Amino acid sequence: MKTSYILLAIIVFVTLTGMVATDVMLKQQFEKIDWKNPYQEFVQRALPTAKHWVVEGTPTEEIIVVKTVAKPLALIDPDLVKFYRIRQQGDTVFVAFTPDDRGYQNEPREDATRELGVRLVLQLPSPQTMQIKNARLTLREFVTDKLVVSLRKSRLRTSKLAVSESFTLIANQNSFAALGNDQVKSLQATVGDSSGIWLNNTQIDSFKLQASPKAQLDLQGEALKWLK
Repeated sequence: MKTSYILLAIIVFVTLTGMVATDVMLKQQFEKIDWKNPYQEFVQRALPTAKHWVVEGTPTEEIIVVKTVAKPLALIDPDLVKFYRIRQQGDTVFVAFTPDDRGYQNEPREDATRELGVRLVLQLPSPQTMQIKNARLTLREFVTDKLVVSLRKSRLRTSKLAVSESFTLIANQNSFAALGNDQVKSLQATVGDSSGIWLNNTQIDSFKLQASPKAQLDLQGEALKWLK
């Protein structure tokens, strides 16, 4: 009988010890999680430093571009790493992120008011020009003095963009740019056939527009003062 009690006590002790150890391990793992970083599980890839960037995407996945003071870095959805490629030619970096987009029918302007699932984040320190091809891309909390962005078959969204000098925006080949509650010293926009630009409460000190008769222009909030 004593032996049974001893065995039972040992089993209970081992079980409780295991539970405590498991609880400690879970707590340690829980504390390691950065709940403010939704991309902590993304794969990190170093990027070269360059002034000019060409980004090719697909209409099905969102690409986020943010400003960083650290070294340039790409954060990639681990399930889609095989679709990510880069190459550099002089001071220009070409980034291609092209998951399968078969069956997706939305036009760029149809995605103007929504952000798709984020699958790639580019942290860039000081880009001067960006060419965006066949993509859905968001400039988020991006602060710079000058920037030139050209769109081709793409949708651009901005969120808390701040440009202290000049922002040149070129939208062609069925592209659409939706600027949000941003602060831009001088905006120079060129909008071609079947393309458009939407200024939603965008604060602009100087605005120059060259638009095709078939271009779409939508001004709201603060941007209404540029309606003539």
